[in-house]
Amino acid sequence: MARAQALMAYETQMPALLAEPERVRSEKVIFWSWRAQSAVAVALILAFRLLGYSNGWSALAVPYLVGTFFGWPLKATVKNHLSLRTASVALHAVGVLLVLIVLGVLSPWFTIALLIGWAFVGTAAADGQETEK
Repeated sequence: MARAQALMAYETQMPALLAEPERVRSEKVIFWSWRAQSAVAVALILAFRLLGYSNGWSALAVPYLVGTFFGWPLKATVKNHLSLRTASVALHAVGVLLVLIVLGVLSPWFTIALLIGWAFVGTAAADGQETEK
């Protein structure tokens, strides 16, 4: 009887054990993505200060920096690691969009796409945190 209970307990743990390598990979992606994008925002802010450009673009870069700081404590669990990894990868696309807008490669109208991207990233990260409870 004890062996049957041990087998049943192992069977309930099996999905978590199988998902562990992917969760670890997701945790690394989440950890470094948010920190790398914080570094991008800091680099943009410093570049504008050092090069003497207009402070108008700080209205995009500073909230981006603050937003990336909120992603630093995100933790990947077996249930939420895929949604958090998706949010972290999408964050890089939003970061590229921010850099292109601020440097003048793209029209300021693309700020709308930047806001939509941030809404997607924020929603995906928040959904990932909800499944943890």
